[in-house]
Amino acid sequence: MDPRLNTLKLAALQAQKMITLPAQTSRLAAWAMAVHRMRKQLKQNMRLWLRTLKHRPVAPGGPLRVLVHVRGGIGDVCMTRIFVKSLREALPKAEILFCYDSKAVVDAVFQDGQFINGFQNRKYIPQEFDLVISGCHVLRYAYYREERLKQLAPSFMPAFHKGLEMQKIFNIFDQNTPYLDGYLARITVEYGSSRVGNLGLSTGLDVTQQSRAPLTLNETESRRILKNLGLAGKKYITIHDGINTNTDISLGHPTRCWPQYCWREFALLFKRHFPGILLVQLGGSKSTVFDFADISLVGKTAVQDLPHILNNALLHVDGESGMVQLANLTRVQSVVLFGPTPEKYFGYPQNMNLVAPNCQACMNIDFKWMTRCALGYPVEKQCLAAITPQRVMEAVTQALSANKLATK
Repeated sequence: MDPRLNTLKLAALQAQKMITLPAQTSRLAAWAMAVHRMRKQLKQNMRLWLRTLKHRPVAPGGPLRVLVHVRGGIGDVCMTRIFVKSLREALPKAEILFCYDSKAVVDAVFQDGQFINGFQNRKYIPQEFDLVISGCHVLRYAYYREERLKQLAPSFMPAFHKGLEMQKIFNIFDQNTPYLDGYLARITVEYGSSRVGNLGLSTGLDVTQQSRAPLTLNETESRRILKNLGLAGKKYITIHDGINTNTDISLGHPTRCWPQYCWREFALLFKRHFPGILLVQLGGSKSTVFDFADISLVGKTAVQDLPHILNNALLHVDGESGMVQLANLTRVQSVVLFGPTPEKYFGYPQNMNLVAPNCQACMNIDFKWMTRCALGYPVEKQCLAAITPQRVMEAVTQALSANKLATK
């Protein structure tokens, strides 16, 4: 009997009880929850039924057809690449397709042609595959043909069955994402896992936070991109404000973003110490252009260009974000500021991870955690504001001092 596993099971059971608490004390609440589940299932079944009109069955004599369907942001796709590497090693002859909302993101994260055979849009029919793996923080075997798996990939079966057992524990979290993601993070860190590690824990595959799946980038393409952006032959570090393009910034200052006045003071310190190194700002449509950056590429780059820019940077500085996850697929080291999201869950050991000293890890504590401090503090008193520009500068100096390219 594994005491750690029992603790994990009890935590999952507690989550189940918390979710269904109103139904335990009120018949009306129980009825409402049952109707909600029934409507959701009916809608999903109707959608799948309409798709089956164009159903293409799996060829009996063909290779295993596997689909990995991921929800979330670009960072979730980047982390899943690490899982897919392990999946490819377990199923070397399978046809693996990747499903996500944006083909451009998938093309960027898998642009080296490794691990997957292609992109699949969301209008798929599970029965067209031998195995469908779906989820975000945890993955599940959503559909499978066990006989085909046994026949064509017998060595995969121990991991497959281990994953099925673990998914019984994680089912409550999968059904209630993202609302229980913060609780999931806490209990799995106590178990000894992590954000990337949970992809392996929930599927039975060997995946940990230390696992890597680096992009092999075309050097000719890198030179072309850097030349077009005015970065060819230049020494630079990249900075990013930590904002997610899905965040509604009209609701308030994003809690995962370092305040702009902190960025400005850091920029002054950096240029004073490293005048020969450029500050290059990356960002999407929600990022504010920093007038103190030497070069701002906010809104000026295609997503497939970003790995090339990061790969040739001396360092990347950011709040915990999808850009950090993308950087993890390249050779650049990152200095990462952690506030609402837990460092022990998301942090990579090769990075320099700076944790807010006074308050942290409120991820998914309510619906508006990304844009509103759970304790009601104004921007200048929120968790990330307590990470001073001087502290970030010390980490950057340490990282660049260890980087031989920066000191040449």
